[in-house]
Amino acid sequence: MKTSYLKVVKSLSPEISYPNFNSFMDNLNQQEMEWYATFRVHVTNMIEIYDFEELDEDGVRSLLPVTTLAAMAIMKQGFGWGDAQLVNECKNDLRVRHALNITSAEEIPTVSMMNKFRTMLDGFQKRTGINLMTELIEKITEDGGPVMKLGGGRIMLWAMRVA
Repeated sequence: MKTSYLKVVKSLSPEISYPNFNSFMDNLNQQEMEWYATFRVHVTNMIEIYDFEELDEDGVRSLLPVTTLAAMAIMKQGFGWGDAQLVNECKNDLRVRHALNITSAEEIPTVSMMNKFRTMLDGFQKRTGINLMTELIEKITEDGGPVMKLGGGRIMLWAMRVA
């Protein structure tokens, strides 16, 4: 399970933390919720199917949910999660599902889908020399806003590295 800043602060004693602890916690909770909404708007919703139209196997279009898998790859990298942990977070945390634009538990990609997506990306890069995830990060960060490129294929969203 992840340990967020919010959970660490919640474990502190209100008496020694802040005199207005409840107000502080409400503000932190609101900021954390805004982060997930911002990720959805400025990362997940910026990913289009055509960003990955070159991905195919022997001329057969894959049925993988590439937009969701790309957003998951970005989130996974940022939190430092493994594939299984990311899928578990999707199953158990509605904020993560909201950020990834997943509306029901049936839409959550499996670990094998994530592995297949990564294999297809690697194969495409070996054949063409084009890294589709790097191109996606360029696209996401070109307009500025709350998403900034850090270099090396990484982005920052509201002072949190997410890929």
